[in-house]
Amino acid sequence: MKATPNEKTTSGHNRSVLLPGLRQARQRSGLTQRELGELAGVGKGTVSELEAGRRGAYPRTIWRLAEALGTKIADLMK
Repeated sequence: MKATPNEKTTSGHNRSVLLPGLRQARQRSGLTQRELGELAGVGKGTVSELEAGRRGAYPRTIWRLAEALGTKIADLMK
């Protein structure tokens, strides 16, 4: 898939993966944005922007978030 000018790519991976289920999964787990960020190795601001749909996530970040939340990646994408 070819990236549009607004999409950044790294190693052939499209970074525009949005996570509409992230906020719900985080709230269900009882974690704050800061706590989830610490567990997943990302900043609170990153978690906030991902939850708001203001940015997409790298595949590695998606995997780390799912691991930290004890959920499937697919659950974060629905």
